Amino acid sequence: MATIKEDETFTQVVRFDVEPDKQLALIAAIVEEVERWVCHRPGFISSTFHASHDGRNVINYAQWEDETAFKGFTQDPETERLQAAIRSVDSRLKPHAVHCRVVRSIDQPV
Repeated sequence: MATIKEDETFTQVVRFDVEPDKQLALIAAIVEEVERWVCHRPGFISSTFHASHDGRNVINYAQWEDETAFKGFTQDPETERLQAAIRSVDSRLKPHAVHCRVVRSIDQPV
């Protein structure tokens, strides 16, 4: 049976439209910053990266314990280095972010 697990977890889904030859460079640039400092922020849970098969999109799915933890991350001065890393791949890149909460999760049947 499917479980419903609604809680305070704050999820940010970010899509980047990118040129195919820059897709992996964008992921590498963001991953470097996430591993360097973002993952050490209070309330960080995880960050998952998806690369579209056509090379034109990068999706980042990041979870935080709650919205307060996420806001703390956004106010950290280090976020400028993250933005600079993204711009270094392509100055025209614009993130398309959606903020979500978990309302249902379906696991593989046992």
